[in-house]
Amino acid sequence: MNKDEKSTFSSDSGSMFHIFLESELIEMIKHIQKKEKLKDEGDVITHLIQDYIKKNVSQEELLEHEISQTTFDGTRYPSSMASFAYKNKPIEFDGNIQFQKLEKILESIDSENVIKKLPQHKIYGLSGAGMIHRFHTKIFPVKFSLMCLSRMIVETENPWVDLTELKRYTLHSAKTFLEEFNSSPIQNKFKISAGFPNQEPKTDMGYENDWLSYARSSKRFTEQFVGRKLQKHEGIQMGGACFEMGLIEAKTPTYDEEEKMRGLRDTRLGKIFVTLSENGKEFVSYKNDLIDYLYNSRESQPSSIFSQQEREFYFKKILPEYKFENDFVGQLMKHGRIEHTQEIKTLFKEKFLKFFHSEFPDADVLLKDDAVKMYSNTIMNRLMEFGVFVKDPKSKSGPYTRMEKIDNLV
Repeated sequence: MNKDEKSTFSSDSGSMFHIFLESELIEMIKHIQKKEKLKDEGDVITHLIQDYIKKNVSQEELLEHEISQTTFDGTRYPSSMASFAYKNKPIEFDGNIQFQKLEKILESIDSENVIKKLPQHKIYGLSGAGMIHRFHTKIFPVKFSLMCLSRMIVETENPWVDLTELKRYTLHSAKTFLEEFNSSPIQNKFKISAGFPNQEPKTDMGYENDWLSYARSSKRFTEQFVGRKLQKHEGIQMGGACFEMGLIEAKTPTYDEEEKMRGLRDTRLGKIFVTLSENGKEFVSYKNDLIDYLYNSRESQPSSIFSQQEREFYFKKILPEYKFENDFVGQLMKHGRIEHTQEIKTLFKEKFLKFFHSEFPDADVLLKDDAVKMYSNTIMNRLMEFGVFVKDPKSKSGPYTRMEKIDNLV
């Protein structure tokens, strides 16, 4: 502490503060720091604030703050929202899309101010080069998000949709979808919850951690799958599975464009609007039997999460966007049977280091064992999502058996 008794402390992702404190208060902080064995003055004040929040801030306020600050670009989310409306007409996603109308609307897409996609290593660091991001655990939430975007385009009769509005609508639609799935005869047949938001706590009396977990899973779903504005990048950049996989396009309209699109007098610079890319439109066009079964009360249960057309699309249009993962998946699919996850991890490390030194000859990468485990397991989980490999659900480590018919996938 200096002679003027000014305390300086900072947060890892916040701002630096310079605060003048009275001598008595400084002595109290020192006493608490010593008694509680905290590392510095900032740690003391952080703990005091957290204790205050626990005692004085309600669960509802915590939930609203968590979501409003992280899920929808700072826009307040109404917790009582039953549906999202455009043109005063309520929209409820029902699994159906008027595809001919969608195609007609998408004919009028312009390419001005389109945001260019960054390579994966520019977003996630060199250890994530050439791969689908480890938080984009499954592809089904991507398909679902694209269908929600398609429905919004049809309902608004506009090819460009506000990203914030899309995130709200898709989150609400995902909750409804999961309720349908969890009460259906196929709830134990498929594992589709990964990537989607957690179930909302049943009552307002739920534990604080339940509400925060619910809010954070909502954030994870909307930002990792639907899309998000990237922080700490020059200009306006876009991230999220749909965009990174080349399935949607994004733009930042000028004031005149936005005023024309929404009839608004006032606007916030930097808003992002999204639409389907050609690949996204193709992926949406393929019927998903699981979604069709749940929303249209089909008698015949789906035999898989994705149709053969959707499988082929993933392997021919999405995977090639990721150079390393595409090659690594090809290596895995040469094996008719993989006995243990250790084989996958060993192969992953060997192939990734070879790929990395070829692509970045002047750079080094720290490939930790935890990262190897996470990336290799996630890649295999996506292959199992598409039915390429199967594993005894009671076994954590294998063996993994490849399906017989993969000729059209490689």
